[in-house]
Amino acid sequence: MTREENRNAGAGRRRAAGQPDDDPGLNAPGYAAYVDEYYHQDISGRDILPADDRVIPALTALCFRGAEKATERMVGAALDAGLEPRAVIEIFIQSALYSGLPRTEEAIAAANRVFAARGISLPDDPEDTRTVAQMDADGAAVMAKLHGPRQAGGYASPDNTVTFSLYQGAIRHGYGQLCVRPGVDLRQRVIAAIAGFTSAALHNSLRKFAFSALNVGLSKEQVAEAAIQTAPWNGLPIALNGLTVISAAFDEAGV
Repeated sequence: MTREENRNAGAGRRRAAGQPDDDPGLNAPGYAAYVDEYYHQDISGRDILPADDRVIPALTALCFRGAEKATERMVGAALDAGLEPRAVIEIFIQSALYSGLPRTEEAIAAANRVFAARGISLPDDPEDTRTVAQMDADGAAVMAKLHGPRQAGGYASPDNTVTFSLYQGAIRHGYGQLCVRPGVDLRQRVIAAIAGFTSAALHNSLRKFAFSALNVGLSKEQVAEAAIQTAPWNGLPIALNGLTVISAAFDEAGV
């Protein structure tokens, strides 16, 4: 592509995501051409992840940032890319682990405004009637699939009574409840995790999940791409720091 073709492609991608040319936020000399060429095309136009997976890091990062207008636009873009409405909501619920409840609930509210405008409604889930013991067992099974023999290291170790006092609930309600909810599969949840840990600069967790992501069908390139696709919404230094951690994790694991 020539630079002009690149800019035009990025502009088309931006418009498709709901930001028109006359948006006041673009009203600065040369700014629209710059972001169209770089952020909307050179970064957002990468095809390492399929289109419906590629919006997951953006949704996660925007939930973390709390950018209401951009979140609404990205929800629309995600639906247009083929992500189901329930999947959009699940990404925001997953993001509570990295962003906290207020940001997640703001993002859910933004998504529901887009759904309402499109005539979309989601049915409620049936009651979860599993026992605590069943949730713990389901959580352990998800952890084993994702992390393998590394599942009980660091803050996840039962031997560390300080961290495990909180982490035990994460096994039950994170792995055993959140990760088995319908709407997205474990692979997509891990894409969100990579994006969330990158956004929040939680580098120890990012290091662990970068390697574990390979266990659920992501390639090394796709793991890195989950961090790269946060760059337009978080800024380049945060994404680059995340990529440095991911690269080191792969080197340490010899993969």
